[in-house]
Amino acid sequence: MMFFVSLIVIAVGVVGILVFAGSEPNPTTGTSTVTTQDPSKRRIVLAVAKTDLVNGHIIKPEDYQISELTVEENSDLISLDISGLNSGSLRGYLLKSSIKAESYIVADMLDSPDSPGYVLNSLGTDEMTYSFPVRISNSYLLDSLSPGDEVALYLRMLEVSKDKRMKSEVSIESGSSSAGGSDKYVLSRLISPLTILRMPKVDIKKELRGDEVLGYIQLRAKTRDLEFIHTVEKAGELLLLPVKGGSEAGKIRLDSLLPQLRTIKEIRG
Repeated sequence: MMFFVSLIVIAVGVVGILVFAGSEPNPTTGTSTVTTQDPSKRRIVLAVAKTDLVNGHIIKPEDYQISELTVEENSDLISLDISGLNSGSLRGYLLKSSIKAESYIVADMLDSPDSPGYVLNSLGTDEMTYSFPVRISNSYLLDSLSPGDEVALYLRMLEVSKDKRMKSEVSIESGSSSAGGSDKYVLSRLISPLTILRMPKVDIKKELRGDEVLGYIQLRAKTRDLEFIHTVEKAGELLLLPVKGGSEAGKIRLDSLLPQLRTIKEIRG
């Protein structure tokens, strides 16, 4: 009798061990469900020109289209991969050779805005750079513009009427001053477009003065444009604005925007 009881106990123990072992997860099976990338494939980024682009052109977002592909390791497309640029965008890059529309843009034909020779390589034979100062008052430009953008240069100045100039001459002779002036501000577009070559990297601090220069935006300009700029830059305040979306007139007067001010002056005599 004791023999049969012993057999039953042993049988129950063996069954329990087998059931417990079967309930444990199989480490080999668990790891086999992890999804891994096929080592024979590679993820690449390609850029295609939307239009014909010439040597020396600074690339804009509308000039190209980006696509991502997974290809075999021996694919010929790998030589066209631009993922190594680590920028996510070609905006502001300088094109070192001309290409046709629908052609691939590759890394070897690009010059980064941060490269030492970028500015010099961007200039034509009749071009130089103009350094536009950035201060606290116009520091919004740092967040609004980037290399490759085209801007227009404006001059804001106080325009003195002929009648005012005549009164000034009289007051100088008599030693008196005239308070009934008819001065008005005028905003005039000087040059458009100018291409941004480099933006300053600025750390704005609270203790900076409002008129302190934080850095300079480097603009590409023709020699004749620079002659004009240096002639008028002291006559008023220079401003940078986007090329598109501005006034078609090229000149804006204060009394045309606020005609009620002109009416008040006329009533006062």
